[in-house]
Amino acid sequence: MDRAAYGMFHDSVRSFNATARLAELEIKRRGIRSDSYEPVPNGDGLTHHDAWAAWKNVSHFNLGTALELLLKLLLFLNKAEIPKGPEGHQLVKLYGRIPPKYQAQLNDVFQAVIKDLLPEGGIQLRAYINAASPDTHVGTPPNRDISSLMGFFEYLDEDVRLWQKRYSWELVDAGQFRHYLSDIEIFVELINRVMADLPRNP
Repeated sequence: MDRAAYGMFHDSVRSFNATARLAELEIKRRGIRSDSYEPVPNGDGLTHHDAWAAWKNVSHFNLGTALELLLKLLLFLNKAEIPKGPEGHQLVKLYGRIPPKYQAQLNDVFQAVIKDLLPEGGIQLRAYINAASPDTHVGTPPNRDISSLMGFFEYLDEDVRLWQKRYSWELVDAGQFRHYLSDIEIFVELINRVMADLPRNP
């Protein structure tokens, strides 16, 4: 990877991360709620419930992409192979390729951010269903443990599915739950803190 490509890699992590945060700020700015079926003011008839999921799709896809690129950046800096194809979009597998020393450092940063920024009541995962009808019976949403960095990566791989673009219309009739984080600030800050220590021109 030459200097120009590395610089683009570095800049893209920050840009995807910033875009994820902007989507979340738009939810707050407009007062969009997940538990209301009333129309959003000036929302062209879109309900709060549907608008919330749409904006969360945007924030989660961008957050996941920022994390994917961050892990690939760490692989490059550690002279490790960067996988291609679907495996190159699976965070657990990318994380598993990082040397244990740097996995531990990432976990330390993650736990420090949780200590500093965990909102009152913690972070909730809210389940939505991919189905044509809200009456579709699909059972109970699976549990997701995001208290560890590995658990968070497993959640993103299973729910956000970067390589499939979960928000795509093709998945509407899949009959599967998808989960949205009530707050992503911890994960945005995780990326910011790690990036602050990574040189743009190594």
